[in-house]
Order: sequence, then structure tokens, then C-alpha cells
Amino acid sequence: MQPLIRMTIGVALVLAALLLAANTLGKRSDPPVSGPVAGDPERGRIVFERAGCSACHTTTTEFRVGTGMAGVLQPEGPVYPPGVDYGGALPNGAPRTEENVAAFIRTTNQGQIGLMPGRALNDQQMADLLAYLRTLRR
Repeated sequence: MQPLIRMTIGVALVLAALLLAANTLGKRSDPPVSGPVAGDPERGRIVFERAGCSACHTTTTEFRVGTGMAGVLQPEGPVYPPGVDYGGALPNGAPRTEENVAAFIRTTNQGQIGLMPGRALNDQQMADLLAYLRTLRR
């Protein structure tokens, strides 16, 4: 190998190592999660507004573009529009539990079900949103 090529490869390797080191300096790793993330209803209300949920969903039983969220995490469930009956389940057929509601939101946010836009929520935002939805009663 010619000296210039060896030097160029060596410089590239050194630069790559420096960039990798610079990218990790000053970053702290997240502490391990010891259990479920606790949600805050007030922060969840903000997530509901800022993530755009309120553009299509009300916090009452009123149907807008999407179902009103009142009762979605209560035994009685939300009020669906006339002619729609999911039999106590979510539109995808899953039982209406917090875990399934979170999974449904994440799946619809990937554009796989319905018209919900893509809004990736982190675990804390999802926990906050679920805490807020729990407060919405029919």
C-alpha cells in the first residue's frame, strides 16, 4: 500500500474514533427503570393537547372525527357513534386495558390503523396520557 493511502486511512480512523468519543462525552445514560413509569394526569392533559389528540377526540362522550375519550379507561367504555359496537374491546379487537390502549395508540401512530397521525410518544408521555385518560368519566 502506498504511504499516502496508508496515511489517509489512518487519519480517517483517528477522526472516526474522535467523533465517536465526542458523541458519547457528557451524555449520561438513563437510569434503569425499576418498574412502570408513573403518569401524571395534568401532564397527560398537556400531551393530549400538544400531541394533537384533541384535534379529533373530545374529552367528553361527543364524537368528533374520532371517539370521545370519556370512559375509554373505565369499565363502561367510551360512547361510540351510532351503529358502531366493538363489544367492549378496542377497534382492533383487543380488550380495553391500559396496556392495550397504549399499544393501540402506538400502532395507530405508525399509520397502521385508522387516521391517527404519527406522533411518537415516549414512555413518560404515554404514562401521563393514560393517567389523564383515566380521569375522563362518562
